[in-house]
Amino acid sequence: MLELTQTDKASIHAAVVMHQDYIEKIRRVAKKKATRECEHTSITHKPITLKQICLNATSKHMDVIGMHVLDLPTALIKDLLPNLNIVDLDYVHPTVKLKGISTSCLWSGILQNILGTSKKKLKLTEDELRQKAMERLFYFTFFGYRFRSDIKYLLNVNFNSMLLVMAKHVHRFCLHDSRYLYSFISEQRPVLSVLEKNVRCIEVERDTQLISVAARCVLYVLHRLIDHGAAGEVVMWNPDPTLLGWILHGRQSQGTSQSCPVKNKAKGTPPAGNAHAAHSSTPKWKEPVDDDEEEHVIPCKRPRLTSLSLKKESEEFREYMAPEHLCQIFTPSAGPTRQVCPLGQIHSLEIKEFGDHILPVLLPLLSTWLCLRSLILSSRKVFQKRDVLMLADSLKELSETSGSSLTELSVGYLADASLVGGLLDACHNLRSFSMEVHPMEMFHRPLQEQPPRQEARAELLLEKLNVKLPQVETNLESLYSVLERSPNLTSVHISGLRLSRGHTHDKLLQTITQSNRCLKKLHLEDMNLAVCHCAIFHLLGNCLLEELSFKDCRLLEKCSKKDAFMRELVTSLKAIASLQSLNLSHNRLAKNVPALGELFTGALPSTLTELDISSNFIQPPELLELAREFETKRPPLHLTLDLMCNPLDRDPLVRDQALDTLRPLCHVLTDQWNSRTTMADHISNM
Repeated sequence: MLELTQTDKASIHAAVVMHQDYIEKIRRVAKKKATRECEHTSITHKPITLKQICLNATSKHMDVIGMHVLDLPTALIKDLLPNLNIVDLDYVHPTVKLKGISTSCLWSGILQNILGTSKKKLKLTEDELRQKAMERLFYFTFFGYRFRSDIKYLLNVNFNSMLLVMAKHVHRFCLHDSRYLYSFISEQRPVLSVLEKNVRCIEVERDTQLISVAARCVLYVLHRLIDHGAAGEVVMWNPDPTLLGWILHGRQSQGTSQSCPVKNKAKGTPPAGNAHAAHSSTPKWKEPVDDDEEEHVIPCKRPRLTSLSLKKESEEFREYMAPEHLCQIFTPSAGPTRQVCPLGQIHSLEIKEFGDHILPVLLPLLSTWLCLRSLILSSRKVFQKRDVLMLADSLKELSETSGSSLTELSVGYLADASLVGGLLDACHNLRSFSMEVHPMEMFHRPLQEQPPRQEARAELLLEKLNVKLPQVETNLESLYSVLERSPNLTSVHISGLRLSRGHTHDKLLQTITQSNRCLKKLHLEDMNLAVCHCAIFHLLGNCLLEELSFKDCRLLEKCSKKDAFMRELVTSLKAIASLQSLNLSHNRLAKNVPALGELFTGALPSTLTELDISSNFIQPPELLELAREFETKRPPLHLTLDLMCNPLDRDPLVRDQALDTLRPLCHVLTDQWNSRTTMADHISNM
């Protein structure tokens, strides 16, 4: 059995001491803050009331009250909640929720204390706020980050118990080189066991490499969360190729569940030409063991992944790379008589900001990665035609393999929009596709003539399409072709389109109207639709949209009769009975915004739940007029109205009057934006 070296033991001891010092530091800071508050109270001659004394005493003994909190009066529970520490607040949350008491404000306050002040209110449910607050608080307490604000909710609580409670809410674990990871193999081993059951996504931060001091701990935590745990999503920032190969190797074709069918080994070897697949099939992994048993695996030789790995293949490096050796090292009772470790599946992979050294590691694995459902690639450099063809070949081989699960693909940046057709034809089972064309590659390239129409291709199964094009003149024939071949599209997001002078986006709108009848979400952003009003009205009259966004589309730029256009737009929108969300931000509506009040009139008023009119240079008088329209027309009570980044500070009295009128009618999102610090909106409306 492998053992830790004296250096490893010394590093672990130093990390444990550091962690304990950090715990004591948190407690000292919290006590000092509480002492200062008491001193401030005595100085200002504001004695603590008997009620506050009782609440403080009760909050320190919540373990005695337990589930009997339901027997307390509602008013008393509401007074008690702000005095609870984070563990007790999480404990009573389900109980007080049954009594109809909301804790959203408390969780939101904790989250803002951790992340700092936010200009925009979080659009999250109570349970989502709770989960996010506990997840972020776990990172701050475990990895030793400094708190921005009040930490009174960490008082009167055992640190280890607090980590165990927080770990139950961690769905996305951010992993980076840190000596604090050593605590997972010492006093915080129970926390790692809790994380195994709850973490679904692992984010490996940039510059995490296998040559660091905490390399073995990094690999061990990855092994426990992916292989022994439930994590099936991996996000990596500029990954080290050896680390990427270690994470991915052997998982693409070894699955045993129904979601990842594998080839019958009796039928022969993997496809010819795929040497890596043949090599990776040699280890004979056994079935996973029960959770209460320790795991062990027979050592196996790992393949050579890249030229970088060839240089590092020393005996010591190979020794700690193997997952089974990690469990032997860090699991106290692991021994040669134990069964092998399970092999987890990775269903989603996202790689951000990577260079040329990653594709040689990734592409050989794709053709047999049957359980892969989502692949997101965001390269620092532009994908040239050669790279795209190599990627298309691997995806084609994968899609033609029985049992392939890949349905989501995102690639950015492409050197040319015309490359999208080849990718979609190579992977015909895709349901979601996103791409971005890099603008710098287009500036010095002359706009090519429109290519001749290609022969009709097979229909695509796409349901979601997201295209971001550079802010230069672009050839759109490939985009039109994709739209025409995708009758099942339900969501389309297109931004940044630029056409040569004299051309309009009428063809784009007409193509969507004719070819995409199942569309439910349409987001058009950063394009000129100022002369496309007829095409817009034709589209709205022939759709069943649930979400519509014309963000920064210059709708009123060349409109001589803005009032008439707004009335016709409102009439067309009211005719879409399914419409729930409308985004008209960055369109310089200004004085024309009160016309939107007509959305909620007539025999069939709109049932919108979200209306975004942020960044429209709306001043307090126009907002007050809109508020009076709402007061008369009465929009649905569940309407959310976004007024961010409008110069409402120009007249605070009128602004407050308008907001006081709106708040009883809808949920208003606003901010303290200072319009005098920027002149961009003002100049654009001159």
